[in-house]
Amino acid sequence: MNEIFEAVYDRLSAQLTVSVFDHVTQDYSTFPYVKMDALTLTERDTDFETGFTGTIQIMVYSDYRGSKEVAGINYEIYQALHRYDLPDTTTFGVTTINQSFSSIITENDGITRKSIQRFTILFEPLPLP
Repeated sequence: MNEIFEAVYDRLSAQLTVSVFDHVTQDYSTFPYVKMDALTLTERDTDFETGFTGTIQIMVYSDYRGSKEVAGINYEIYQALHRYDLPDTTTFGVTTINQSFSSIITENDGITRKSIQRFTILFEPLPLP
């Protein structure tokens, strides 16, 4: 499953103009940046095939005093991933990746803006029958 995560990470790193992380240290303060959560999996087997639905959550953090910066980065992420033909990995065939949720909030400090986007990825083990 890590290959799917890596493919999404590589796509975002290549397409975005801001830094992309899967771990951010507590003292990191260079805004804006993107953080990816781990892939969450749900089994999507049928009687004849095995498969998975993966959900990946991507967050944008910004200290811009409004939502404009976060909304712009959200759009870049959407353009980079939604319905992107994510290539098959050595272990998995990817059917599709689609955005399923997006929201922008203001953190408790009243300054930091945070967006949350979720993407659903359908994939199955290779080789396909």
